[in-house]
Amino acid sequence: MTEVRAFDIHVRPATRADAPGIAWVSNSSVLPDEDVGFGGGTDSPFHDASMLAALWRDPNVVGGEEVLVAEMDGRIVGYATVEDREGELELVNIHVPLQLQGRGIGTTLVRSVEERARAERKQAVTAGTSRNAAGVAWKSLPWWQHLGYLVTHEEENEWTRSIGPGVREIRLRKELLTE
Repeated sequence: MTEVRAFDIHVRPATRADAPGIAWVSNSSVLPDEDVGFGGGTDSPFHDASMLAALWRDPNVVGGEEVLVAEMDGRIVGYATVEDREGELELVNIHVPLQLQGRGIGTTLVRSVEERARAERKQAVTAGTSRNAAGVAWKSLPWWQHLGYLVTHEEENEWTRSIGPGVREIRLRKELLTE
C-alpha cells in the first residue's frame, strides 16, 4: 500500500505495537453513551490494547480486517479497518478522537483507502453506518455524503440485530472512476 500524506497526517499499515494507540483512539472517539443504540457497547477488541494485541495476526489483521493508522508527529490519531471484498474495498470502521475531529484525519484515512482501491482496480469503496430504533442516523452520515458516498439501501443484519430491534444499517458506496 502506498503511503498517503495530507498536511502532517501520515497513513500506514498498523502493527501490533500500535495496539495501545489504537485503543486510545477507539475509547476517545465518542462521548460516554453517545453511541448507545447505534452500535456502542458492542464488544470490540479495539477498546482494549491487550485484547487487541492478542487477536492481532501479522502483518496487520484483526478479525479478518486490515488495520490502518493515521499519525501526526509520530502519534496515532486515527484508525480504520478495511476488508477486501473482491471488486471493492469495505471501510468497516473509522475512528478519530473527538478532540481531533474536523482536522482532516478521517478524510485522509478514507482517501488513502480510495487511492489503494483505484490502484488495485476496484470498482468502489463501500461503508456502512447505523440508524437507531427511533429512526435517527448516526452523526457520520452527512460526513460520508460530503465525501461523495451515496446511500444505496438500508438493511437489518447480524450486526444491527446485535445492537437491538429496529436498528438498521445504512449502506454507502462510492464508485471509483476507472480508466
